[in-house]
Amino acid sequence: MANQKGFFSKLKSSLLGSSKTEEEERGKFAPKEELPLDEKFVAQFTEGGGNFMYCLSKEEAVEGLHQYMDDQAWKGVFISTPALAGFENDLKIGTTFENDGQYPVVLSGCEALIAFNGGIMIHSHHTGGRKLGDLPKNHILIAYTSQIVANLRDGMTAINQKYRDERPSNISVIRAPHDQSVELASADPNKGRTVFLILIEDEA
Repeated sequence: MANQKGFFSKLKSSLLGSSKTEEEERGKFAPKEELPLDEKFVAQFTEGGGNFMYCLSKEEAVEGLHQYMDDQAWKGVFISTPALAGFENDLKIGTTFENDGQYPVVLSGCEALIAFNGGIMIHSHHTGGRKLGDLPKNHILIAYTSQIVANLRDGMTAINQKYRDERPSNISVIRAPHDQSVELASADPNKGRTVFLILIEDEA
């Protein structure tokens, strides 16, 4: 995360009843600072048509996921990331760990949120070894605020450091549906994909 207070810090402060804005704290005529990484990511992701929900806890995330599933009239979800198996009992809806077409939506984790372009980096450890194009077109992702990085290089560095002995394959970047690079590409696994990101606060 950025070392400056960004979107999520401000949002959390407002939820907790803070009365001062960041601008007031710095002073009206203070020089403008570069946007924190979280603000950059939110701006890029939402500009491309991505939707997200910010949650202070896993419990809030489960409630938000329930609401989103209800709004879309989805009866269940394919969980492609083994580390999210714990969500099966919490969701209390239909779930499967097989990509058998039973449900039109996949729930997965991710490796990094890229501030530079609003992309979401995933790989085989999140998709059960499958390529992005083989997953359902409706995609719900679980991420934590600490996963926001500046650029793709930082995302790759995180992968190389974390998976020294078992480097993942099928590394992909999910882009919002109206991202310019997706719309201009003649073929892209992101085409026609709806993206809903659930961001959970994991900082003190």
